[in-house]
Amino acid sequence: MSEGSLAAAPGAAEGVPGGQLGERKLTTIHAIGQSLAIGPIFSGAVLTALVASVAGYNTPLSVLLGGLGALALAYVVSVFARRFSGAGAIYEYLTRGASPDLGVFAAGLYGLGLLFLGGGGVFIAIGFLAEGFFAAHLDAIALDWWVWGLLGLALAVGFNHFGVRLAIRGVLALAILSAIPLAFLALAIIVQGGVDGNTLAPFDPGETSWTATFNGILFAVTLFSGFEAAASIGEETAEPRRSIPRAVVGTVAISAAFYLLLTYAATIGFGAAAAGQERWGGPSPMGDLATEYVGSGLATVIDLVIVLDAISVAIAFVVAASRVFFALGRDRLLPRPMAVVSRHNTPLGGNAVILAAGIAAILYAGLADYGEATEITAFGISAAAGSYLVEAIYVLLALVAFRLVLGGDRAGLWWKLPTLLAALATPILAFYGSFKDFPPYPADRGVYFALVAVGIAALWWAYLRLRHPDRIRRAAAYAEAHHDVPPLDETLDYRPGSGEPVVGPAR
Repeated sequence: MSEGSLAAAPGAAEGVPGGQLGERKLTTIHAIGQSLAIGPIFSGAVLTALVASVAGYNTPLSVLLGGLGALALAYVVSVFARRFSGAGAIYEYLTRGASPDLGVFAAGLYGLGLLFLGGGGVFIAIGFLAEGFFAAHLDAIALDWWVWGLLGLALAVGFNHFGVRLAIRGVLALAILSAIPLAFLALAIIVQGGVDGNTLAPFDPGETSWTATFNGILFAVTLFSGFEAAASIGEETAEPRRSIPRAVVGTVAISAAFYLLLTYAATIGFGAAAAGQERWGGPSPMGDLATEYVGSGLATVIDLVIVLDAISVAIAFVVAASRVFFALGRDRLLPRPMAVVSRHNTPLGGNAVILAAGIAAILYAGLADYGEATEITAFGISAAAGSYLVEAIYVLLALVAFRLVLGGDRAGLWWKLPTLLAALATPILAFYGSFKDFPPYPADRGVYFALVAVGIAALWWAYLRLRHPDRIRRAAAYAEAHHDVPPLDETLDYRPGSGEPVVGPAR
């Protein structure tokens, strides 16, 4: 296929958009790599400080309980992944599992959420993290943060352009390399016993309070946002209905264990005293611990791997987001150029969206004025907006999963239903924690950006419903047809919620 061509599925009916990504050669390891790249190192090194800011000495308990909630959400995603697969991931899950209207609206929320999180906002983070690293450790290289952000954008999009296997191998390599020094630091602290020795006190809510512990859970669940990213490569995976469920559940389990190890080590490393806990909110808490317990050399390495993991996060988000826009373009829910693929069978149109979003995010952070830490504040606003949108998708997935579980094999309902309830409660509690005290300026901008995104998704859905109802009716049909049944034609239809194609008059 030539560069920039519209790939057509063999035998596709006239007027039905088609597209072909890479061959179905990816394995469970690739799927785990794609999910595992969504921030366990970056989140563990940087974002756990948010949990500690409210949970204090009980941070490990909050992370443990938040991890259980995330495992419940991973089960929900596996319920869909065992039934449906395609490049659009969440879009196809909710279209097939519930209705085309819900699936299309949710696709708008999810696509915009990915742009706020990793298609745009993450490049702001790469910029100020890289600038800070070189200023502290190699000041001979003095580039402004926005230059580093643009370099990160070019690198992430470049990896995705030249092939998903290359991108995921790069992601997996960066994630593994980044995890080693943090795991070494955690083990070094535990071996030395921290400030007061190894103890189970961090798991006793009496050390702070149940209120503080639950407030910590509300932040802890956001550490796992994006674990469902493996679903985006389902169309390029050899056995997606086996590999994707294993990847999402395995990723959450691995990440939870890593977060637990890291937060326990940091808790005893800083100690129970208030002054020690306050140090966790510093600019480089893991670097401070490394200097204290191992040496300044490890602190330098940790600062570097945080930058590398941010790049890994960016690559994984680009892989996921570009495929969502590709799937929507292929189904003619977005302009047809979104379904254009490169000669490497990667989403050329989707990559163009990421480039535009990344440049827009960097411009936003460069032109905004939020005081001395404008870039960091701008990243926080962007990440918050994306998190709100993705958490809303988790609520929808959990609700629809009840229908699928109750409508299928009822064996094991004694554990499936409580798991689904926990999955539903997890994002709802995260929303409660975010809004029980409405964010002050400028953090409130994240809320307003998310609301604008909801409005854009609703207007997009309404336009399609009024002008192209046939496209909504056939939404997500290509992915199932591509894998399981003959190519689409004008008579192909399906029962919403069943995932089974039906041949008959189009509604």
